[in-house]
Amino acid sequence: MTPQSAGVALIRLAAVALAGVSMGLVLATFGTGASSADEEAGLATVQVAVLFFGPIAALLTLTFIVVLALTRPASMAMPSRRRAARSVCVAYGVAGLLAGVALMSLAWALIGSVVAAGCSAGAWWMLREQPARGRPRV
Repeated sequence: MTPQSAGVALIRLAAVALAGVSMGLVLATFGTGASSADEEAGLATVQVAVLFFGPIAALLTLTFIVVLALTRPASMAMPSRRRAARSVCVAYGVAGLLAGVALMSLAWALIGSVVAAGCSAGAWWMLREQPARGRPRV
């Protein structure tokens, strides 16, 4: 496995981890609201799950699809796409750290966010420009 293909796998894992954390947050909030004994508070919690966390989860899932398209083998051969993938790594690292700080009280969300941030840092390192092999030409 080349460092580039390992970096692609790590950025895809970071994208899946953040999408999974966001979907888990929607389901956890929805379940809390649905099981609430107070009908008004439960309905308000379900609305928060659907109207606030739902679009965030949908956007993170769509960005996962964009990452899949960006990191195809044919795309990664182009230096501009590799730089774009490294920019996505930085964005996922920042998002993972922010989600980890925001969701620190939920152990599963904290673990998923740390995994996303760590994978994106590893992917950023592995997708760096490879030095030319052989003798430098003068």
